[in-house]
Amino acid sequence: MKNILVPVDFSEVSEAAAQFAIDLAKKKKASITLLNSTPMSFVGDYPFPTYSGADVWRDEVITSIINQMARMIEDLETESIQIQSKVSSLGLVPAILDQIKKEEVDLVVMGTNGASGLDEFLIGSNTEKVVRQVHCPVISVPSSTSVDDINKILIPIDLREIRSSFLLEIAGLQDFFNCELEFLWVKTPHNVENEEKVTQELSLIFKKHGIEDYRFIIVRSVFPGDGILMETDASGANMVAMATHARRGISHWLSGSLSEDTINHVHVPVWTFKINRNEEVIALKSSEAVGDIPAYRKIEPMVYQ
Repeated sequence: MKNILVPVDFSEVSEAAAQFAIDLAKKKKASITLLNSTPMSFVGDYPFPTYSGADVWRDEVITSIINQMARMIEDLETESIQIQSKVSSLGLVPAILDQIKKEEVDLVVMGTNGASGLDEFLIGSNTEKVVRQVHCPVISVPSSTSVDDINKILIPIDLREIRSSFLLEIAGLQDFFNCELEFLWVKTPHNVENEEKVTQELSLIFKKHGIEDYRFIIVRSVFPGDGILMETDASGANMVAMATHARRGISHWLSGSLSEDTINHVHVPVWTFKINRNEEVIALKSSEAVGDIPAYRKIEPMVYQ
């Protein structure tokens, strides 16, 4: 981890995310870029150019933002940290993607207020839009959190979507935070796998990927999201780490995303890792007997005559 990107809008949650990133950078001797996205476009309503006033206004806005970012850096605990600020006229996600490409960003840390109700269904939070599109890990920070307070990470897993790259990242997280890991399998009514066999097989897989100091918990719930939220509270975890499929379009609208749902509702930082769909899935032998039947087909439809 060498370069950390922190989108900021001068809200309390973005300042909390910036301080969290600084704490991370101190441990890894990484550099930080604070990024403000302020889209500005000027569309003429007249058949002749009259944009000089708009140009002046735009320059004044950018200067004001730069000064705000300088004051923000002064207020943060930035000792021995290389930190720079950037202002982009692009939208939030395009600005982040552009900066990641330019700076070879290893991690994005951003504050989130979450989303709920109709806002969550129609709009969602800016953070979840970023999680869907960037290719590096993202840490979503909902409030002021100390890196030193993170001593337990909860990792929800899908038995049919386990990949080596994700487990290696988890091993790296454990090494970085020197913390306890708790893997969580939310067993819904559709899951018919043998719990003992799954537990034994996962233990071998975890060990192969350098993960030995952990707990494995099975929670029963009708909905995976509910199980994750319940166990986050019950376990006392300080962070949740999840893989995301980054669904888009109609697939995302219909199926949603567990990682985004978690970001919107838990009160601890959420680390997300976008999986490569082309990467081979680690197939569990304990799931082979039922793995060829999609979950949605295990419930036979009722036919009225």
